[in-house]
Amino acid sequence: MYTDFKQSLLGLELKNLRILNVTAALLISILGFVFQIAYHDGDVLVTGLAISVILTSNYFFSFYSSFYKNHFLNISYASIFLIHFWVVYVAYMRQFDVAFLLPVALSTFIFSLIFDSFYKSLFFIFIITSAMLIMMWMSHHWEVDYTIAVISLYSGAFVSNIILRRKKEYHREIDKREKQYAALVESMNDGLIYIGTTGELRFVNEEFCRITGYNQEELLGKKLFVIGKNGKEDENAKNFFALLERGESGRCECTLVTKDDQEAWVQLSGSPIFDDDLDQAGSMIVFSDISDLKTIQDQLKKREEGYRTFIDQSAVGIWRAEYKQPIDIKMPVDEQIELLLNSGKISEANDFMARMYGYTKSEEMIGRRIRDFYYIENNFDEQKTKKFLTSFIKNNYRISNAESKEIDRTGNVRYILNNNIGIVENGLLVRTWGVQTDITERKKTEHDLVESTQELDTFFYKASHDLKGPLASILGIVNLARMENKEPVIENYFRMVDTSVRRLDRTLMDLIELARTRKGVNKLSTIYVKALVEEILQSLSHTDNYSKIQFEVEVEGNISITADKVLVLSVFQNLIHNAINYGNREKPYVKISVAKTNEGIKLEVTDNGKGIPDNVSHRVFEMFYRGHPDSSGSGLGLFIVKNALEKMNGKTWFESNVGKGTSFFAEIPEIAVKE
Repeated sequence: MYTDFKQSLLGLELKNLRILNVTAALLISILGFVFQIAYHDGDVLVTGLAISVILTSNYFFSFYSSFYKNHFLNISYASIFLIHFWVVYVAYMRQFDVAFLLPVALSTFIFSLIFDSFYKSLFFIFIITSAMLIMMWMSHHWEVDYTIAVISLYSGAFVSNIILRRKKEYHREIDKREKQYAALVESMNDGLIYIGTTGELRFVNEEFCRITGYNQEELLGKKLFVIGKNGKEDENAKNFFALLERGESGRCECTLVTKDDQEAWVQLSGSPIFDDDLDQAGSMIVFSDISDLKTIQDQLKKREEGYRTFIDQSAVGIWRAEYKQPIDIKMPVDEQIELLLNSGKISEANDFMARMYGYTKSEEMIGRRIRDFYYIENNFDEQKTKKFLTSFIKNNYRISNAESKEIDRTGNVRYILNNNIGIVENGLLVRTWGVQTDITERKKTEHDLVESTQELDTFFYKASHDLKGPLASILGIVNLARMENKEPVIENYFRMVDTSVRRLDRTLMDLIELARTRKGVNKLSTIYVKALVEEILQSLSHTDNYSKIQFEVEVEGNISITADKVLVLSVFQNLIHNAINYGNREKPYVKISVAKTNEGIKLEVTDNGKGIPDNVSHRVFEMFYRGHPDSSGSGLGLFIVKNALEKMNGKTWFESNVGKGTSFFAEIPEIAVKE
C-alpha cells in the first residue's frame, strides 16, 4: 500500500512539474511578445520562444519517454536554470533597470524553494547571482541600487534554508507516522487490502496473505475474486463491492476459497477512498478471519438444537423463569420473595411440563407469573409458598427432590417432585431453572404397596398366633401319649414329632417377631442395656448345652438407650441366640460387649464356632438362609436383625475366621445415651 501511495505522490509530483514546464513556457512566450511590442526587442522574443519550445518539449516527452519520466525532476531543475539565465539576459538587455532587477531577484528566491535541499537552493542562487554580477561588471552598469537586489538574493537563500528545514521536518514527521502506520498495518490481526477503481489488488498486508495462503507477488495486480473457486463470487461479497463502487461504505460476511482450496469465512469492512478532486481512487477493505467464530457458532447451533430436542422430548417437566428485575441476593429474605413472585415470569417450558398442569402446549405456559406458578404448586397457600421460597433462598437458591401435592386445571390431584436451581450473576438472581417429575403413579403404587404390606403383615401376625394354639395342643397330646407308651420304637417316633413341632413353634415365634419389627418404631422407651442382656440370657438358659457355655459380658456401667424396645430386643436376642447355637460344641464360648458411641451404642457378640466360609458370607442376612445343614434354626434370625436395624437407621456387619469363630457387630443410634 505504501508503495502505491508513494507512486501516487510521484505521480502528483510529475503532474506538478508538467504544469510548471507548461506554465513557464506560456509566460515566457507572453513576455517575449510583450518585449517585442514594447521595446521592439527581437532577440528577447526569439530566445524566449526557444526556451518555451524546450519547456513544451519537456512536457510532451514526459508522457512518452521513460527517460524523461525517470529523470523529469532533474530535467525540470535544468529548465529552471535555463529560465533564469533567460531572465538575467532580459535584465541585461534592459541595462539592469531596477524595475527588471527586482522581479529577477524575487523569481530566483521563489524558485529556490523548489529544490529539495539547501545546498541545491544556494547553488542555484549563487549561479544566477554570479551570472548577473559578471554581466553587470562586463557591461559597466553597476549601481548602488543593485546592491539591494544582490543582498536580497543571498538573504533569500538563508530564508530558503529555514523554509526547507521546516519542510524536511514535516517530511520526517510524515515518514515517522507512515512507518508507525506501516508497523500497525503489518501487525494487525486482520487482513488489509487496497484495491484500485478497476478492482485490482494494489496492496495486501501479511495477515491477508496468511488468510488466503497466497504471497504478495501472487496477489498484487490481480482481481480479488481470482483467488475464489472457479472465479465465482460470493453473493454477499458481490453486493458489498457494489456498495463500494457506488462510493458507500459497507460490511458483510462471506466465504473465501484459499490457495489450498479450503473455504474460509471472513468479515469484510470497507470504505471508498477519494482523491483531491473527490473522484474515487479505490477502496480500503479490512478482512477479519471469522472461520473459528463460525465453527463455534455452528457448534453452538448444534448444541442448541440438541438442547431444544432434549428439552422438548424429555419425559420430565422443564421450565425456566426470568426476572424482569434481577434480585439482589443481599436483600432481606422477605423482600427477595416479593420480588421473585412479582417480577418472575415463565419464559420457557416444554410440552411435558404443560401437560402436568392440564395444558395442551408449552406456549400456554409462557408468560405465566411465578406467583401463580408457585401458588398452584402449594395449593394456593400463601404461607406455604413463602416457606417454600424461604427454603429455596436459604439453601443457596436450590430445591432438591421436594414433593408437592397439586391440583391441575381439570381438578385432578397430582404429586410432583421438584428440583429448582437459581442462577446468580454478579450478586443478582437473574433466572431460575426447574425440573419437575410427575410421581402421581408412583405415589399411587407406593400407597397400594403399603396397604398390601400392612394387610400381609396383619395376616402374617394373626396366622402365626393362630397356629401356635394347635401346635401347643399337639405338644400336649404327644406328651400324654409318651407317658402311656411303653414301646421304645414308638418313643423314638414321639421324640421326632416333638422335635419337629418345637422347630415349627420356633419358626412361628420368629415370624411373629419379624412381623413386629416390620411395623417400625412404635413406642420409644428407656432401655437399660445390662438388664436387657441379663433378661435375654435368663430366657435362653433352657437351651441345650447352655450350662457348658463360658460367657464374657462387658457392659459399661448403667448404659441406657432411648429406642423401641421390641426392635432392640430383636437385635440382642437373635445375635446372642445365634452365638449360643453356633458355638463350639465341646468348649462353647460367647462374648457379649456393649459400649457407648457418639451416635448411640455398639454391640459385639462373638462365638468360637466353625465360622462362616467366604463363599456364603454374602447370604447370611437373607431370609430363611441357614449356614449349616445341621442347624435347627428357621433362617430368620439374622434377617430380623438386619430388618430391625434398618428401622432404627442402624447397621450390622460381621467378621469371621473359619474354624475359630465369628463376631457380629451392630450399631444402634438413639436419642440419648446415659451412664
